[in-house]
Amino acid sequence: MHTTNTRSWKKRSLSQYVLDSDGSLSLFVLFSLGIIAAFLHQHLRMGLDIPGHHGLEWMTLLLFGRMQSRYRWAALVIAGGAASSYMLQTTYMPLAHSFKPVLIYLLNGVCVDMLFRLSSGKLPLLIKGMLLGGVSYMAKPVVLIPLAILFDMNFGSFSKYGYMYPVLTHFLFGATGAVAGIGLARFAVLERWRR
Repeated sequence: MHTTNTRSWKKRSLSQYVLDSDGSLSLFVLFSLGIIAAFLHQHLRMGLDIPGHHGLEWMTLLLFGRMQSRYRWAALVIAGGAASSYMLQTTYMPLAHSFKPVLIYLLNGVCVDMLFRLSSGKLPLLIKGMLLGGVSYMAKPVVLIPLAILFDMNFGSFSKYGYMYPVLTHFLFGATGAVAGIGLARFAVLERWRR
């Protein structure tokens, strides 16, 4: 008769799933941040009638994850989680209208990762974060404006506000979210050092 030795089972620390051996966020956690971001995008209704207001939560989570990871494509992993979650929700929920957000998530992730590597280390972290978040999130209207002009279509916020206002508000919300994400990342690092 075969018996299992339950004494040999060891409780595994949650930290080994959250953190890699180098202390940075694991790929699983980065992907999960993206899932959370897409869920918030779908279900968080702030009542703001301002283009780009979801940049607050999206860039907060994106920059938080990017700052906490040493993986060079960390923001793209987060964006992949957001894109996957959004596609799953569109299957079952009537809230989604197109797959445009999937492409925008991925675009934002690539922008953050590339700008993160290209930006000068001499800039103060707060300024670097504002530029990273603002420019990356502003990529959405900047990419969509030529399409709107080319096909002579005014859609979304362009039909209501024109072209410049959405670009400005996307930059501001993206920059604000990025600063919040950097603040959270720095707080998390300080808390880790205190333990």
